[in-house]
Amino acid sequence: MKCSKCDKNFPENKIQLSHDVPKYIGGTDKDGRHYLCERCHDIYERKVFAVMVKWLSEETKKIMRDRARSFAKNQFKKEGEVDAI
Repeated sequence: MKCSKCDKNFPENKIQLSHDVPKYIGGTDKDGRHYLCERCHDIYERKVFAVMVKWLSEETKKIMRDRARSFAKNQFKKEGEVDAI
């Protein structure tokens, strides 16, 4: 299959269906979608997120940073570790 961005051919299992408006913010197939190779899909996901976040208020960005820190703390806990109360 051909990547819609870089125009290179890839095996079908190396192509991903990318939604133009990410599903995690409520995008649907009707918003558009493209077949992208793994690399182009990763780049698109990072760019579209950066474009969305760029215009948020500093207060909202601070909340997002705090949530990311909390998520990372829990995500990278060592086995058997528990949060201090």
